[in-house]
Amino acid sequence: MIRTLPTRSPASTTGRSVIPALLAALALFLTACAGPKVVPPSEEERNEMARALLTEAIYIEGLLSECAAVSPELKIYAQDLRTIWMETHGDLLAGADTQLNRELAGETRDYAGHALALSAVRFRHEHRGRAVQELRLNERSANNQRIVCKRRLDELEPTLTERPYLTPDSERDILVRDALVADAERPVALSEVPTLALDIPRNLAPGRSYREIERRMANTCPNAELVVIANEWPHEAYGIYCGQQSQSFIVCDWGECQAP
Repeated sequence: MIRTLPTRSPASTTGRSVIPALLAALALFLTACAGPKVVPPSEEERNEMARALLTEAIYIEGLLSECAAVSPELKIYAQDLRTIWMETHGDLLAGADTQLNRELAGETRDYAGHALALSAVRFRHEHRGRAVQELRLNERSANNQRIVCKRRLDELEPTLTERPYLTPDSERDILVRDALVADAERPVALSEVPTLALDIPRNLAPGRSYREIERRMANTCPNAELVVIANEWPHEAYGIYCGQQSQSFIVCDWGECQAP
């Protein structure tokens, strides 16, 4: 008896053609699960956080330094608070100062062997001035100065570890902060920032050339603001601001003034 074997159909190609499609779908799924690509912080984001921290730092240092001059006890208290603030914010302070240096690179000039930016001088004076105006120590008796400063430093102490420049639970803010910290060029002290301001005091007395410069500026910018950068005769230096943007730097020696 001859047994007939069942015929086999040719191997189907359908299964093989499905596999690449499944692999492609799997790859697409895994890509979607990976989430969007993290975009590095922009210069605008860096500048915004850097200025927010520096604004706070300059103001706080203004309060501490003003009150430290009132009495030995307040000087010790102010230094303790300065240490607390630096332990919390010191790494970011260095990064913020580096970022401001980068932002103002186009207007930075050499003065007496150091980098100086007039915008940084104005920035520092503005926020140190906030502290001076708040305390108004020059209007108070010695005893009242001690009372006002002790009360203000007591209020300040519990806030020193807060981070007002960070939005709560914002991963983006954390990313910006970490980028600033990573870019820091060197540690800086609270009293130094912004370093481009060269620690130039507010309200320095004008020198002999001040009135002549003021008279000349009246023709080009009637509302010009002159800031004394140095007054050690025969050397003088002035920053001239006309509005928010236009700035000039004048150096005088023996009454001969020029823009370097």
